[in-house]
Order: sequence, then C-alpha cells, then structure tokens
Amino acid sequence: MECPNCKSTNVGKIGNNLYFCRDCNCEIKIKKCTAVVSMYDAEGCVTKRFKVCYNA
Repeated sequence: MECPNCKSTNVGKIGNNLYFCRDCNCEIKIKKCTAVVSMYDAEGCVTKRFKVCYNA
C-alpha cells in the first residue's frame, strides 16, 4: 500500500481498513473508494484531516 499523503510505502496495518504511515505520521482509514487521512503531531493530537479518492 502507498500512503495517499506522501506516497511512501512505509505503511503498516493497525486495524480493519486502518493503516499508519511511519514517514508522515498519518493514519489512513479506507472506506470504499475514499481514504480518510488524519495527520498527528508529536503529542498524538489530530492536526489535519482530509479525504482523498483511493483506488486499491
């Protein structure tokens, strides 16, 4: 899987349809053909959340 935010392949699965990119510290939740990307800061607070089209 490729991160929709930074295009890195350093992505691990952390749950059902839930992934985490280690390079840009974002959580990716896949829903049908949409990915919801949540960006986190060092304290673990969400700093940004957005949706992107995703084709697996």
